[in-house]
Amino acid sequence: MNNTTHLDYTKYINHVAVAYALVFPLSRAGISFFTALLLLLWLLEGGFKRKFSLMARNSVVLSISAFLAFNLISLLWTNHLGESFDYIRRYWYLSIIIVFFTSIQKDFIPKILSFFILGMFISEVISYGVFFEWWEFKHATTANISPFMHHIEYSVYLALAALIIMGRIFSHRMIKTKLIYIAFFITMSGNLFLTEGRTGQLALVLGLLTLALVNFKNKFKAFFISSVISLTLLSAAYVFSDTFQHRVADASSSLINVINNQDYCSSWGARVGAYITAKDIVVTHPIIGVGITDNMDIFRGLLDTKYQYMGCIRELAHMHNQYLQVLTQLGFLGLFIFISIFYNLGNIKIKNREFRNIKYVYLAILFVGFIAEVLFHRAFSLALYSVMVGLILAQNRVENEV
Repeated sequence: MNNTTHLDYTKYINHVAVAYALVFPLSRAGISFFTALLLLLWLLEGGFKRKFSLMARNSVVLSISAFLAFNLISLLWTNHLGESFDYIRRYWYLSIIIVFFTSIQKDFIPKILSFFILGMFISEVISYGVFFEWWEFKHATTANISPFMHHIEYSVYLALAALIIMGRIFSHRMIKTKLIYIAFFITMSGNLFLTEGRTGQLALVLGLLTLALVNFKNKFKAFFISSVISLTLLSAAYVFSDTFQHRVADASSSLINVINNQDYCSSWGARVGAYITAKDIVVTHPIIGVGITDNMDIFRGLLDTKYQYMGCIRELAHMHNQYLQVLTQLGFLGLFIFISIFYNLGNIKIKNREFRNIKYVYLAILFVGFIAEVLFHRAFSLALYSVMVGLILAQNRVENEV
């Protein structure tokens, strides 16, 4: 393949990547289409010797590859080969990471990030329109204003977008620019606290602390500033958002009912029930787990025999906790490989301040998000993960290119 053709495909990849950044917060079909298109262009681009050399030297790519390989190996001890393969197949969205890492050019990295923010702005406008009853949109309602995805995923998207904007407030010196970003942060965080996504709300608070600690040398000042911002947001949300008030009250009453009445028929009760049953699965299958989809078979078997009083959670599709999901599926060995992905991501050296901030706050968001939901298997969450990690690795690559 001559250099002109190579450069053409590289140019196509970069422009399509910008379009993908705009679309992936807005369309599940768009995620699939652009993932396939980008992967095809990446294959046509060639240059595999350089690409594989980059991938072989990158600890994050190697950890993800090891995790995917162990998932495939686990098919040897599953009782549901077809279902387990279908489960693993969704990880193809992660291919965006290697496309971005090996082929995105320096000038396009900030453009991709900006178009993600633009996509979130479009989603935010639609969401506010539904909330104020200016229009109807798909399945969104005034009580659940997430227009395109599950409310937990949407809350994670909003938390990350708000934290990226907050990072720009810290870094920009021009007052006019700061005011624009402050207004954007207020509307974005306001949208977050109007949703039912408590996961993103907690992630935003932890992310603000992380962002402050990364950007201020004085750690007491960092803690103070993040605490003031967080308390202001939470107080305003509690006063002005009925949804936030109800979700706080629901969480409190659900946990009280679990403790006092062994009532697991709520979102928080179901999560407690998942912890209890997961303990039994891990005790009997600690090293390599029970298999990709077999964990839920055993989960339901335990509800039918040992934990009949938790029968109302029998229809759970997963453990509602990423760590428990991996631990019951693949054991401690699989969980170790899984955690190594994020450990290695944290160790990636980034000189650019904005992308260094993104690396740390996104890891903080995932830490919280994984406690509440199986985010590493949802299309929108995998797309967000792939784009952010791909950009971080691409930024690391361009900073180290001679």
